[in-house]
Amino acid sequence: MARLELDLASKRLRKRSDYGYHLEYRLRWNDNDIFGHVNNPNYGVLADSIINEYMIKECGYTMNKHQQAAIIANTYFDYFGSVSYPDVLGCGLRIVKLGKSSVMYEVGIFRRGDEDVKAVGGSTHVFVTQIDGQLGKPAESGMPNAMRQGYERLIKRTNPHSAL
Repeated sequence: MARLELDLASKRLRKRSDYGYHLEYRLRWNDNDIFGHVNNPNYGVLADSIINEYMIKECGYTMNKHQQAAIIANTYFDYFGSVSYPDVLGCGLRIVKLGKSSVMYEVGIFRRGDEDVKAVGGSTHVFVTQIDGQLGKPAESGMPNAMRQGYERLIKRTNPHSAL
């Protein structure tokens, strides 16, 4: 069983080094639920934040001004431990699969100072045409080249021996 497989046992073994891009997040009081840990939907916010930051900073994505829009096709999270305010979290990002017009991300959530992964989740973006705010279908040419190059850099950072 390889550590980067997508089964639950493999996800439970994730390390910070399995992710090529990192972002810290300081939890807020209102991130907690009545059970005293981070409310499950907030994990999606964490994933969305690190993915969007990478797209903007490393791939040149310009949100609603880009010639293509990245729309979410699916999301998921698997939980292995609890975090709560006032924890500071380390979020890690890697690319699981890069297609012609789509990209599958994985996000690992770690508590600062703790090497055990607390949650592993992700999502898939599909790039579709965007004209005057109207979304269309995936472009025949695939996702924009700058986006692909940014994702390929992250793949190489995470797995330097990857042939893409």
